[in-house]
Amino acid sequence: MRHSWALFAGTFVALALGVALIGVSASALAATWAVPTSPGAGNPSVTLTDGTGTAHTLSSGDLDLGGVQSVLALAGVVSAFVTVFVIVGTCAFGIALRRRDMGLLRLVGAGGPQVRRMVLGESLAVAVPAALAGCAVAAGAAPVAVEALNGTGLSPVDLRPGPLFWPLVFAAGSGLFMAVLGMLAASGRAARVRPTEALREADLDARTMTAGRGVMGVLMLVTGAVMLALAPGAGAEAATPLALFGMMALAVAATLLGPVYLPPLLRLMALPLRWADPVAGRLAAESVRTSRRRTASLVGPVLAILAIVGAFTTVLSTTGAATEADDRARTVAQLVVEPARGDELSTDDVAALRADPRVTAVSAPAALEVAVAGPDSVWKEQAAIADPTTLARTHRITVVDGSPGPLRPGTIAVSREFADWYGYRAGSTVTYGLFGGRPVKARVVAVLEGGSAVPPLLLPPGSRGAAPAPAPSRAAVLLDKEAAGSARAVAAELTARVGADRVRVVPSAQWFGEAATDQDRLNRLVLAVLTVPASLYALIAVAGTLVMSYSRRGREIAGMRMLGVSVGQVRRMALWETLSASALGVLIAAGVVAVGARAYQGSLTVFGGEAPLSVEWGMLAALTAACVLVGVVVSLAATGRLLRQAGVTMVTSRQ
Repeated sequence: MRHSWALFAGTFVALALGVALIGVSASALAATWAVPTSPGAGNPSVTLTDGTGTAHTLSSGDLDLGGVQSVLALAGVVSAFVTVFVIVGTCAFGIALRRRDMGLLRLVGAGGPQVRRMVLGESLAVAVPAALAGCAVAAGAAPVAVEALNGTGLSPVDLRPGPLFWPLVFAAGSGLFMAVLGMLAASGRAARVRPTEALREADLDARTMTAGRGVMGVLMLVTGAVMLALAPGAGAEAATPLALFGMMALAVAATLLGPVYLPPLLRLMALPLRWADPVAGRLAAESVRTSRRRTASLVGPVLAILAIVGAFTTVLSTTGAATEADDRARTVAQLVVEPARGDELSTDDVAALRADPRVTAVSAPAALEVAVAGPDSVWKEQAAIADPTTLARTHRITVVDGSPGPLRPGTIAVSREFADWYGYRAGSTVTYGLFGGRPVKARVVAVLEGGSAVPPLLLPPGSRGAAPAPAPSRAAVLLDKEAAGSARAVAAELTARVGADRVRVVPSAQWFGEAATDQDRLNRLVLAVLTVPASLYALIAVAGTLVMSYSRRGREIAGMRMLGVSVGQVRRMALWETLSASALGVLIAAGVVAVGARAYQGSLTVFGGEAPLSVEWGMLAALTAACVLVGVVVSLAATGRLLRQAGVTMVTSRQ
């Protein structure tokens, strides 16, 4: 370990930062669990009985932390995926760089089990202090991360850092498990090193494609392909995990099967290098082509982080774009009305809008939360008090089952998503309760498909047992044919007529544009929480892999200098190598994301058309540039150090 400190330093840094990343994610998630979700006494509640006869009491004041917990859980998945990817790759690369050392040990009589025990002992000697260092970093960073999370507004309440003991224990245990797992695989390879490896110079190219690597690569390839093949017909909710985990599986397969397809791709990429820079380009081309494991280890972190960030950003942004496109396509109303102050439109405001002779229809659903009883549970659900007939005039709504009409007491309409998920249809009975009221049994008269315009439950006005009727937060206004052509002017006139201090009337296109801007801002916050920590970790892993790689290239650089290769040519060789490996990782990641995004796009539906594909080009371009920049800076710095050592070697040899 003292002799190969650069190799073990790379493993130490990767593991320590991985433990810190997992520890921060676990600590932030534990902070949400520490928030009491049950309200104090006096909040409205309702008691419902599920199909098994068990009574459940739910209160309206319960905090819903599911959104921020889902984001943090996904962030943990991203962190764990990148950490496993980097640590296992780093361990395998470290063993590959030491094949000649292992061969020397075997040459002097060391047995395979002895080599395996030595490698495992080295891994524990590195992993234990690395895990402790990672826990120390996580303990200091967790409060800062929680405060930063509060600043995003993703949590409905301010979070406070909770006890760190169990999150840090989980992080340390995960780090040790990953280190041992990586070294177990690497130690098996080390134990099979033959004594003749001590005489081999190109030791990195020996048996890069093993049987276990091939089997696992094919398995991950098939798994990812099956997931992505199932995604288009699975529906939006089921397609999301299928697309995400399918792209992750393809990224792993692309790394494991690298020795199969990297050589021909690298030969193609070497052609312009040979032409552009005959000496340095040819050296770089031969280096990346023959040192396949080193090239794969450089491609791996770039591929992993770009693939996973591209997967999450593309899925999230495409979902938002499809929802917006569907809402636009379904909205017939030319105007949207919102309160100028507060969050609710008054009954007088809605009545004044309907009284205008140019207004044909006004739909103003009043959103509220209800409790719904199912066969074996009771849950909260979003509902609205609205007239389906009026809603169908301002929006394009498809009747899936039943016949819509004015809802009467004891009847409800449900959305298609709600009906499909819980198995309801026209004629079914739904038991629900408004908080502060009594349970209500209602018959489903219609199943409607209308995107976000149709909430899971549509309730009739004056439902039995209802609390004071909520007021709508927004209204859609349908104008007659004559006024439809001058919607902006009519909006200004309606604002003046009802009162600019009471309402804000804007054309629907303008309102959708403003709503899309707000949603994009929220999406970027979510993406930042999901990807920024893992991206920084991956960038450090890229730097660590390069440091490990160049720690064993001293003889190679010195040999080039002895043969007359100039300093500038050696530096350009290092530059072309890094750019080639980075470009290859970017191209493979782009292919993985493109296949997964197309499969996910097929699962989304937009009224009257195809769901748009949205890609966060700015974020991905910045991450790509960061990977390239880190690689170039570290490789040139390491090359400069080796060139200085080579200069000393040349002077010594001449003397």
